[in-house]
Amino acid sequence: MFLFFFITGLITSTFLNGYLQDFYSKRKLFDPINIRSSHNEKATRSGGLAIFLTLCFCYGLGRAFLGLDINLFSLIACCFVALIGFFDDLFDVYYVEKFALQIFAGIILIQSDVYINNFHGILGIYEITELTAYIISLFVFLVLTNSLNLIDGIDGLTGLISLKFFIVISVIIYFTDPNLYSFSVSKNSMLSYALVMVGALIGFLVFNYKSEKKVFLGDFGSLLIGSIITYFIFSILHSSNQMVTDNWINRSLIAVLLLIYPLADTLRVYILRAKSRNSPFLPDRRHLHHKLIDKGYSHVKASILIALLSISVLIFGFGISLLFWNTDLSSIFFEGANLIITVFIILAYMTLLYYKVFHFKKSKWFYHIRYNSPNL
Repeated sequence: MFLFFFITGLITSTFLNGYLQDFYSKRKLFDPINIRSSHNEKATRSGGLAIFLTLCFCYGLGRAFLGLDINLFSLIACCFVALIGFFDDLFDVYYVEKFALQIFAGIILIQSDVYINNFHGILGIYEITELTAYIISLFVFLVLTNSLNLIDGIDGLTGLISLKFFIVISVIIYFTDPNLYSFSVSKNSMLSYALVMVGALIGFLVFNYKSEKKVFLGDFGSLLIGSIITYFIFSILHSSNQMVTDNWINRSLIAVLLLIYPLADTLRVYILRAKSRNSPFLPDRRHLHHKLIDKGYSHVKASILIALLSISVLIFGFGISLLFWNTDLSSIFFEGANLIITVFIILAYMTLLYYKVFHFKKSKWFYHIRYNSPNL
């Protein structure tokens, strides 16, 4: 059954990406090229619509023949966010209006009763009050949804980061005991949706990496994927659910590691914008992937490199967590010392990667190319 959803998602997405690219092209609906653009080819923002229709088609098949279930509030929230992205692609919605609408969508998602109600030992905190849970969940929804949108600046990056997430989450859900999975949406349904997303993203990436007939996710796609990922993160962090990884790594930590690049890049960009007294919501070229492009990397090499670095941080973090999991450091230091030390070691590894890969001095040649090239 699970292979069926992956293959159906892949075939449907590949077909729809090709069909919609042709449909958009005939109507001259191309992504505009401006000073921040990292591309100079004609491309359509049809990838998000293709993924959305793929999900709808696969859900219809699964519901009709295999009894696939879905949480109504999560469906409404994800569709609402996707609709925001769709209009933003067409009319460039002002960020204040977009942010307000996303808050409304986040409130709808929380009504699904799937939200963050436990910190799982972060700062020594476990269960939290319902009001705190709602506020934290809404904040996380906004951060995750927009972080996927913010990193969608070069070919393949958002697709690869999202693909990594859904592959890993599929493995985690597959090996989790169904009796420990207590949501209204069954384990099999969650796994089926994750595998559909894997197939849909591969189908999209085929066209996203093309030099001709290129397809972008657009805000429609990046916001849709971000909202779906948020629902999966909420399902991981909800206390009524148990995961197979609970015996090896802190649940909050693995949720962060799964999305380490968009979270780290978003935090870094917002800090830099605040330091320069610019609005954190106004776009610029301060993202880490832009540094690689300015360094001479192609879109393909830059996105694959970042995806590999993201995977390395996930593996490294998981390994360090295993190392300290059965070691009781609280008697030597303080309660929660294991987790804090693990986090600091991971941060040290990430800092090393940053200075090895992204940090470089800008020469006069760089500035000449950066500010005189029409492609930048």
